[in-house]
Amino acid sequence: MSQLYEGGFSGFNGLHVTAAYKEQVNPRNRGNPFIEALPEREGIESFIDSLTSEPPRSPEFNQLPVEDRLELVQQIRPDFWVPFPSHYDKYRNLYSMIKLGYQSRNPLQAMYNRQFAIGIDNIFKAGVDKDGRNLAGNIHTSQSLVEIAINGFGKSQIYERILNRLFPKVIHHSQYYGRTLPTTQLVWLKVECPYNKSVGTFVKSFYAEVDRALGTAIYDKWGEKPGTIDKQVMRMIQVAAQVNLGVLIIDEIQKIQKAYSGGEENLIDFITQLVNTLGIPTILIGSYKALYLFKDSLANTRRGIPNGFAENISGHMLADSWEWEHFIENLWDQQYTRSYTDLSSKLKEAMYHYSMGIPDFAVKLFMHVQSKAIVHGGPEKITVRQISEVAATSLGLVQPIFLKIRSGDYSAYKELDEVKPDWAPLNGYIKDVSHRISIHGSVAEDHARVLQKKMKDEILKQLTDFAMQFGRPSTLVEAIVNQVYDASEGMGDTSLMYAQIAKLLLEKNELQTKNENVTNRLPKKSKTHLNTSVKSTDDIRYIVAEGHKKGQTSEEALEQKGYIREVDELFNFIS
Repeated sequence: MSQLYEGGFSGFNGLHVTAAYKEQVNPRNRGNPFIEALPEREGIESFIDSLTSEPPRSPEFNQLPVEDRLELVQQIRPDFWVPFPSHYDKYRNLYSMIKLGYQSRNPLQAMYNRQFAIGIDNIFKAGVDKDGRNLAGNIHTSQSLVEIAINGFGKSQIYERILNRLFPKVIHHSQYYGRTLPTTQLVWLKVECPYNKSVGTFVKSFYAEVDRALGTAIYDKWGEKPGTIDKQVMRMIQVAAQVNLGVLIIDEIQKIQKAYSGGEENLIDFITQLVNTLGIPTILIGSYKALYLFKDSLANTRRGIPNGFAENISGHMLADSWEWEHFIENLWDQQYTRSYTDLSSKLKEAMYHYSMGIPDFAVKLFMHVQSKAIVHGGPEKITVRQISEVAATSLGLVQPIFLKIRSGDYSAYKELDEVKPDWAPLNGYIKDVSHRISIHGSVAEDHARVLQKKMKDEILKQLTDFAMQFGRPSTLVEAIVNQVYDASEGMGDTSLMYAQIAKLLLEKNELQTKNENVTNRLPKKSKTHLNTSVKSTDDIRYIVAEGHKKGQTSEEALEQKGYIREVDELFNFIS
């Protein structure tokens, strides 16, 4: 375990430590409290020790009752982790990025305070000149990095594990060699992009994560304050500078879609300004679907190339690679069957064939195969046939995709985003032996689904009342409301249902308008038309249209006007 954990305390969300300054070899890093307070770089051996983890193992576990061993099998996924050489490369790059980012942000230098005097928002708006200087005359040294990997590769977990185990989240400064320095240093922050939401919603998520890390109330102050996307971004920039953010990790970047973010260039330009103007290093993490954010700009592609040697775009492990051998051999040791099955070449080939060397799929497949062997009893040996049978059920949805990839159709990688690999949860195996063991309680999600289904009529009524305000035929409204509700399987966020209904109705309206325009070119009998004069400012169609002009999503526009309520309010109304 790293020496980092010998001091400090686990704070609101992450490790908080008191600044302890260390001598620096690089002259550019000397005399900078933000850099000197960072932990020392780990060597590869200590790095491996810090990141490696396994579920609990003991010979007597293999003789425990069925239900106990099934529980231990479920512990494999959260506990099993083996680092690869490429992970150390990522750590090396991350460590360097943070230090380089702080080189141009030294709290002891006049330049640092000058930026706040000028105004962070003014500096951000002005950008940088041809020499890379911002409005305060500072040339920032920060970098950005893009990590694109196949779904299930563990790209997010790699950075979470490195940051949580090898870096403090927050460093508290009070004095620097006799000089008063009452400041807080937020070393890293990870923000996940909300699904189908705008840059404005991302900014709110940023505030919430800062509050979780520092115990502040920034979201209460700025989160719900109205304003254009530009204003919201400016506020976020101010907060990032004030908390002395070391690196910002933006996860699931593919979720910010063009239609909601004001265009992909809007998002990329925002991130570029964050890096170049304020010197905050940024790491973007996403699946293959995020490639559309960068493919049209050579400059953006260059910004995604790190100075180190970590790869940017990762696919599945190769069957004959050292990584796959190392991974599967360590995973295979995590057996809770009564009889240990040696890893033969045939078993190794089967595991690779049905998981494509994707870590998340391989782990789940191994867990499900073990569970089946344990439940069925007998010698409890793992066979190639069992692997094939379990893959056909538990991972059946991805096998056609894997077939395309094996045939050379690499566009199939993108299809993995639409698939959740956990279709046959281990609860299914427990149900198989319900005649022998007693199952108490149920999964929380199943319980929530049952409760929400009981309220189906009330929810449908609320959704229908909302949809009828669009002035569309009742038959169309009923069809769309049921379509949206059924798609959520009774588990959808009600506010998202409102937004989806509004989106579908507006799309239907646009399609009808186009068809009418075509029809109007042909001779026809005169008809009596409904009065479609100037819409009221309370008309939902007007609200949505005006919101789109401001760069808001349909949901944000309706929420700001009070048409969309929190789901808790709906539950209170029903009860």
